[in-house]
Amino acid sequence: MPSYLKGGRLVNIRKQILGCLFLTVFLSGCWDEQLLKDVALINSQAFDLDSDHGLIQMTIAVVSGNSNEKIPTTTTIIAAEGNSVRDARTELDKKIGSELFASKNQVTLFSKKLAKKDIYAVLDGNYRSPLSALTARLAVVEEQAGEALHVQTENKPLISDYLQDVLMSAEETGSIPVVSLQNTLSVLYDNDQDLILPTVEVLENHSGIKLTGSALFNGRRMTGEINSDETIMLLLLDGSANGEHRMTKKVHSMGYDDLYDFITVDVEKLDRNFTLTKNDQGQFEAQIDLILKLDANEYPADHLYKESIVKKVNTELSEQFTKQANEVLKKIQEANCDYLAIGRQVRAFYYEDWQQLDWNEAYPTIKFKANVTAEIIYHGIIN
Repeated sequence: MPSYLKGGRLVNIRKQILGCLFLTVFLSGCWDEQLLKDVALINSQAFDLDSDHGLIQMTIAVVSGNSNEKIPTTTTIIAAEGNSVRDARTELDKKIGSELFASKNQVTLFSKKLAKKDIYAVLDGNYRSPLSALTARLAVVEEQAGEALHVQTENKPLISDYLQDVLMSAEETGSIPVVSLQNTLSVLYDNDQDLILPTVEVLENHSGIKLTGSALFNGRRMTGEINSDETIMLLLLDGSANGEHRMTKKVHSMGYDDLYDFITVDVEKLDRNFTLTKNDQGQFEAQIDLILKLDANEYPADHLYKESIVKKVNTELSEQFTKQANEVLKKIQEANCDYLAIGRQVRAFYYEDWQQLDWNEAYPTIKFKANVTAEIIYHGIIN
């Protein structure tokens, strides 16, 4: 026997081996396991408000498939009503015959009617459950949210995949903000900033959905909305660098062909300067200056290699962007939606004033001003 195994060392090694074997008896299983055959997984959910009876209608998409399929290919749509979301979930359990889990949820939708009342009351159960999918995307539907789950597309047989792809694709191009259950919670509890959610409408014959813009929130309820172009401008005013923020504007009136009147640009680089001051009357003034470095990826009128043409187009774009930016600021102010977190700036730099303010009353009185300068720096591989 080797010398290092003699005496007490050998005894200690035996004890360690026996201890490990003993522990494996207690560590060999999972005490809270849930078998897939015993549960139903929610892949998307929609919430509507039955105003006549004060009930919440919950519609869910549950993916199903036969045992021979590795990838499920069909979706079952089920709806139920209840006094609360959890109550509606209980009614759905009775229809399905198994317990529902939202750990695979990809999209959560609200009807506009419900969003105008309160969205947190609907989301509360999702936040309390440790099994909720916090990466699920959120959106507001123009009419009945449940109708969006009945959309049928040939290229995406699973409605949850289709809805998620539409929203995430728009996020990647900078058309809408990145909104999930997780980052929404922090904003809903933030007194210094408000939320915006993408809005969608269901196309005729349930052939698909279309992004229409964004819903503006004051606290937990929807108070206004802006269209898709205005949403892009609001994201730029917030300094968003996510995506190309593609925009199309009319910069000419050629007369002979309208197709030559437009230019489509992507934002290559964004420089933002925000200034908050207080005037002699004690009123806060906020100014946002943007410099947009643009890539002209479509311009049939051509000749962007000429400095005079580029200067003229830059001037026209700057005027249009500045006008649109100030219109957007007016709309979010009318909706009392502090998406740009002006309140956070006031609290940081004017704390004594902040303590005396009712921000819901003070925010609509702020004087906003925006100035946007457009500079085309790329025009493709042709002159």
